[in-house]
Amino acid sequence: MDSDTSSQLGLYGHDWSALLLPSGSTSASPPTIASPSSHSQLAAAAAAHLSPSTQSSPSTCANGEPSGNSSIAHARRSASCNVANLLALTELRKAAWARIYASGISTGDASITTTRVPSWKQFDTLMIRRHRYIAVHPRDNRTLGWIACFEPYPQWSCLYDDEAATVQADANGERQGASAEIQVMVAEAERGKGVGTFLVKSVLESLRADSRYSRVQASFFEGNDAARSLLEKCGFEQVLEKTGAARMLDGPAKGEWRDLITVEYELPPWHEATTQQQLSNSTDASTAIDTTVDPLSLLKRPRLE
Repeated sequence: MDSDTSSQLGLYGHDWSALLLPSGSTSASPPTIASPSSHSQLAAAAAAHLSPSTQSSPSTCANGEPSGNSSIAHARRSASCNVANLLALTELRKAAWARIYASGISTGDASITTTRVPSWKQFDTLMIRRHRYIAVHPRDNRTLGWIACFEPYPQWSCLYDDEAATVQADANGERQGASAEIQVMVAEAERGKGVGTFLVKSVLESLRADSRYSRVQASFFEGNDAARSLLEKCGFEQVLEKTGAARMLDGPAKGEWRDLITVEYELPPWHEATTQQQLSNSTDASTAIDTTVDPLSLLKRPRLE
């Protein structure tokens, strides 16, 4: 590997981190460098504003519909009945994750590489576990695409314990100001069917319920109209255009410097998010419980005999 390539890898930490959505239908995109971040829970769609980064690489995105927080079952029913079901992305799906990843970067427009897929260990280490999901087909359960979040400064990820972190607001009841970068990829045969939108909106809703984050960021190469269209559809706005931000490591465009577009989405104030969550909970709770069961009995302690 020559010195230019080595320095390029050093810039992004891992070559896979410079990923964006393939310019065909859906999206996949790599990280950018902004401010350090944190975590949350499973739901389905909303997102926000992020500050531009100096070192960036393309991110990834896909299709979906918003949902409530406690009414996860109801949200999945309403949002996924026509598109997909939402599941947590775990090691059990790593084969499908790697296959979709390889397909996405092979286009030459979704990463600075067209062949180098990170190991599951690399991905698992850097991606925020509480905010990564897969979309599966509602009938045959096949994986349609995936989305994940990571800290804009991957080298600082060791300073944050996602498992132990709190989702509560700060002392003033406001969000804590952290930023998250999203990366999304959709299987080639499923692009253009709304899977990308479903995934992006789902992770935005997940981040909405996590007070550590105030902004969501994504990046893509100039000319990637599919990524731009998807992100704008989900409410992202362009905040930065960096000329010659990333150099292709391989593929037909090897050695070419690509311009990078960064977009952001600002999450709603914490008090608004919690109010919406409470309203959603009170509205959907009854539909999420089997009416043949007395809800009050669920709160009673079992009799010890």
